[in-house]
Amino acid sequence: MPYDPVLAAIATATNDALTEHLWNYDTTDGDPIADIAATLAHTAADFITAADMLTRSLTHVGDLCRRHVVTVAEHATVYPHTLPSDTTCLSHLLERFDGQRETLITLYRLWRRHRPISRDPRRHHLLVQPYDPSHGIAALAADETGLAWFVVPDPVAATAYGLAMVGGLVGSIWSSRDGWQATAFTDPTHRNTAQAHQLPPAVTEDAACRALLRWRAYQQTPEGAGRTPADLSPDEQAALTA
Repeated sequence: MPYDPVLAAIATATNDALTEHLWNYDTTDGDPIADIAATLAHTAADFITAADMLTRSLTHVGDLCRRHVVTVAEHATVYPHTLPSDTTCLSHLLERFDGQRETLITLYRLWRRHRPISRDPRRHHLLVQPYDPSHGIAALAADETGLAWFVVPDPVAATAYGLAMVGGLVGSIWSSRDGWQATAFTDPTHRNTAQAHQLPPAVTEDAACRALLRWRAYQQTPEGAGRTPADLSPDEQAALTA
């Protein structure tokens, strides 16, 4: 998993993009929310352990199955039989994992009703692809006008979209009457120069972030060097914001 199992489970179930276990800051406040946060923290720790055990068990059973395939194919026999007991153990771990995941998400949603996931309104995070943490997270920070957001992909997002450089600014987005507008640049001082490129408007802010990542990745290829969004075909422009 690109993120720890708790953050990945929450992202997949709720579309909340978390970079850490924020509820840990609430566990000592001495109010009812602190009790929820403390229970959530304990459940999160148990879930990480369950995910680790399940991963190791799946890997072990997978290795056994591959060995069985080899012995059947090459010797018309089977690898020594621990598979029935191993698969029974795996089934129990799967049930445990499912149950703990359900409890984790229930507690998280209860805690989330009372706490924002960003205490700074000028900063927030979003999943680049909704409900899919494998595409990474973008950090958004408001610019000096408070109307646009600088976009910085995390390492998972940079890798998922094929960026050569990790951790750098890819541009800004803002809401316009035509949708979410994105402007690609790597230095804020370039925003109003020829080094900035305005991309086609997107329907959602996450789609605008994807457009910035795709455009940045395209610029780093031999085909994209020196080109502007105006040089793209209508299909290529549409693909940016898909």
